[in-house]
Amino acid sequence: MKNPHLSFHIPNTGNIVLGLKIMVIVTAALMIFHQDLAIVANDALQSDFSSHILAIPFIFAYLIYRKRKMLKAVVPLENQDQPKETRYLPTIAGIIISTTAILLYWHGSYTFTPLEYHMFALPIFLTGLILILFNTQTLRQLAFPIAFLIFLTPPPSEILYTIGSTLSIISSNASFAIIKTIGIPSTLTSEFGTPTIQITRPDGSTPSFGVDIACSGIYSLIGFLIFAVFIAYIIRDKPLKKLALFLIGLSLIYALNIARITTILLIGYSQGEAAALQIF
Repeated sequence: MKNPHLSFHIPNTGNIVLGLKIMVIVTAALMIFHQDLAIVANDALQSDFSSHILAIPFIFAYLIYRKRKMLKAVVPLENQDQPKETRYLPTIAGIIISTTAILLYWHGSYTFTPLEYHMFALPIFLTGLILILFNTQTLRQLAFPIAFLIFLTPPPSEILYTIGSTLSIISSNASFAIIKTIGIPSTLTSEFGTPTIQITRPDGSTPSFGVDIACSGIYSLIGFLIFAVFIAYIIRDKPLKKLALFLIGLSLIYALNIARITTILLIGYSQGEAAALQIF
């Protein structure tokens, strides 16, 4: 009787080591930052302002996927192949960077804005671990995807309020000028620091529309900034053209917000305040 030939697949040792290294990085990051990531995810699901954050993990994964061929070439490189004088510099630098991230995380826990500190420490911590477990060439390929994680947390509220207040003034003045040019009787005032446009309808009623920070366009601009940085990175073109496209897109996004406010005022003038607010 003929004995069947049995073939056994022996896993590649390099793949096992690579998998273990990736598992160490993911596990270490989740152990330290899991609570902050849960808060960010919850805010993104419940707040229109943070909803764009839901796209960042997918963009992050795609950026790494685009680098798969380069990563496949540089990940196996060992620091032992470097000159003796600089062989251990990446590992030492990684330890210092990771320790700095942990100290930043610890310091942020005792401030009034711990989430901002913690999420800022996340890409720094990942940078250090990559230097410890891999090499500088791997970090070079992953530098942009890691830096992109900064967008996981919104700007500090003070900066957001300052920029939003300025944009709300610009938006309200622009929309007010447009409806005045059309011939709609209206006035522009300020109530508790919020620009307010009051229009006089044909029936004599005078509905008021406040242009607060939520209507300033700041949320749209932040969302646009994230995707614009992503697109500018992946397209292959001259840096000057990328900058021009970015600036044009930024202007168009803000112009659309002014058009939105103006449309609300026009609907409010013809159909009333309730109809205007329901549509937008």
